[in-house]
Amino acid sequence: MDLKFSVVTVVFNAEDVIAKTIESVLNQSYVPYEYLIIDGKSTDKTLDIVDSYKDNFATKQINYRIISEKDTGIYNAMNKGVKAATGDFISFLNAGDWYELDALKKVNAFYNEDNFDLTYGGLNYINPNGSITVKMSKYDKFPITSRHWNHPSMFLKREIYQKYGFDERFRAYADFHLYTKLRKTDVKIRVIPEIITNFPADGVSTDVRMKKVFARAKEKYRIYRDNGYSVIYWFESYGWEIMKSVYFRIKS
Repeated sequence: MDLKFSVVTVVFNAEDVIAKTIESVLNQSYVPYEYLIIDGKSTDKTLDIVDSYKDNFATKQINYRIISEKDTGIYNAMNKGVKAATGDFISFLNAGDWYELDALKKVNAFYNEDNFDLTYGGLNYINPNGSITVKMSKYDKFPITSRHWNHPSMFLKREIYQKYGFDERFRAYADFHLYTKLRKTDVKIRVIPEIITNFPADGVSTDVRMKKVFARAKEKYRIYRDNGYSVIYWFESYGWEIMKSVYFRIKS
């Protein structure tokens, strides 16, 4: 079966990195069905760059759609992408990230081995100092943790994304909230043992200021509790965020 992939890129004022993201989708060895750019009304040259690729995508017969309007945050923009997508599976590749050349090909082949509703794979974590850490995924049974799950390499059936979406109460981990929620359902999850995405560590989840670290830990613990997980996850939430802050200080 040849899957129809909807790739969604959320962007705001990313003129320095958006071309690399777009080209990694355009040059996939397995042609995606559609590519959606969800822009938050950028004020730099981002939209000019995005517009310049229209003919390239038309030549490859990839549906290329641009939505540019104000949003209330990254997950609000992602929800717009979920609503607009029409393919079989949705994947988010945010501005600055880029796929491996055969990323979609590998996911499609993996699906044909044993179909799934949700899959996620490994990624190359680009540290602030430029070094690379390979972060492979696995399916944790206990404790369930974000350490072995990678949203930038996750593919989920469109109808499931559209049923649940992202809870916009959460500012840093609405994607992890969705994942932990889906683990409580009959959604079939398989982990692909491949590097899918390259992810520069420069988002809200990497801010090492202690106020931000504890805010993220509090949010993550709330996610666990909202989805029925034990109070023991307090230790995972706070322990992992503190460990991450130490890691990023070392890798800066």
